[in-house]
Amino acid sequence: MSAATSILSSGSEKLDAWTRRSQPKVEIDLTGQKPSRVNAYTTGESIEGIVTITAEHDTRFEEVEIVLEGRSRTTVERASCPGRTGSQQMFLKLRQPIEDIEYPTPRMLEGGRSYQFPFTFVVPDRLLPQVCSHTKNNTHVGRSHTMLPPTLGDPMLASDGKTLIDDMAPDMSQVAYIVRASLHQKRHDGQAAKSIAGVAKKVRIIPVVEEEPPVDFSGTSSLCMRKEKSVKRGTLRGTLGRLVAATSQPKPIQLLPPSCEPSDTVSTVTTVNLRFEPVGKETPPPLGTMTSKLRASTFYSASPWEDFPSGTGVPFSQVGRGLYTEAVHLSTMCVASAQWTKHTSDARRDSTTSSSSDSSSTGPSSTFTGDTYYTASVVIPITLPKQKTFIPTFHSCLISRTYSLELSLSYHTPAANIMTPTISLRVPVQFTSQNYTESIKSSLGLLVTQEEVDEFFNPRNVTSPTDFSGRDVSDVVIDLAPPGYSETIGVMAAR
Repeated sequence: MSAATSILSSGSEKLDAWTRRSQPKVEIDLTGQKPSRVNAYTTGESIEGIVTITAEHDTRFEEVEIVLEGRSRTTVERASCPGRTGSQQMFLKLRQPIEDIEYPTPRMLEGGRSYQFPFTFVVPDRLLPQVCSHTKNNTHVGRSHTMLPPTLGDPMLASDGKTLIDDMAPDMSQVAYIVRASLHQKRHDGQAAKSIAGVAKKVRIIPVVEEEPPVDFSGTSSLCMRKEKSVKRGTLRGTLGRLVAATSQPKPIQLLPPSCEPSDTVSTVTTVNLRFEPVGKETPPPLGTMTSKLRASTFYSASPWEDFPSGTGVPFSQVGRGLYTEAVHLSTMCVASAQWTKHTSDARRDSTTSSSSDSSSTGPSSTFTGDTYYTASVVIPITLPKQKTFIPTFHSCLISRTYSLELSLSYHTPAANIMTPTISLRVPVQFTSQNYTESIKSSLGLLVTQEEVDEFFNPRNVTSPTDFSGRDVSDVVIDLAPPGYSETIGVMAAR
């Protein structure tokens, strides 16, 4: 290396270092911000705050940009060859309008002086229609994909300020929201203004989610709301009778708004109906325990979902998709005191008639030909554990979250068994997010005026969000200006 080149290189490094030190400082202060916490919001609430910009020396600038962004990201392991594939989508981008009168004249930041720019974003309940422009099997999918998804898999501290939120999401899927503030400066070559300083702050959004119609699980083999099982006297022995367990999809579990105290609990109940059909004069088997688990399933894909995902069909890894499931134990309760009621039926029903009964009822089994049977009901309380964070059921273009309830009933037979016999059910359950009543809104000062709604839907405040990027999701750098829509799947080389 020549001496001239060495001096030039050294001078450039010093100049770059001096330039970095002298960049304006940008800060975001959210209203109601608590130290080390991430502010949480729901539908209709205002995300308010102030952006403060301070420069060490006089600095010319073009504009200050303040935006609320919502992004989703997925990564899927490939089955055909080593490596990963993935996508990301900017589904929300709201821009805070700043009038010329709010800027200094001329556009110059004076050294040692601070400038403040307030902002307000109202959390919407729906996204713009062009967010979901891919092919869909029905209109219900498009409606779900344009609902605002909740924050998922974005690392942040829980309400105790010590532990990270555990929403049972895999590292391969994430939904995140940020407030971003950037200071832009004109280029001398006439190109678009560049960002010379900026900062971003996370926010957590849990939108209001209303109850949807009951889930159609007819094509999902992993769900079972009715099951029949022969009750054996013991290993290699005769049959006592036929046991039927059935339940129906429980009422949705309503999550509390983000502003509720963590001490508040969320609970509901479900009922399992039992029917025992003896072979002769046998009595129903004594019941043991009822174990309940909640299974959270996160579906993610490198390409848009054309239909609501389910756990059946072609293995996800073969089509650029993934499924992550985590089960949470809820309770184990003794149900030995459940009372059986004896019934006698004069009219016999053949197996054809019996099998046509509703799958969620406790009608006759497929082999019932007698006239005596017993029934009982077990009520199971469902209380969510506080060490986990639950989000509403949702379906978006790249990510979905669903829940199912697993109920396992043990019973005893006359002869000893190596394993205690059980009969199990798995039913879908929806998670919704409660809405504030008008009285609660009024007391908390959270009422949204029509003017705020009109301002939110003003076209000048909304930038069309991106869809799916075809770049490497590990090294991608996202500009504020969103790229065009593309269904190309981003491919990652094997690490």
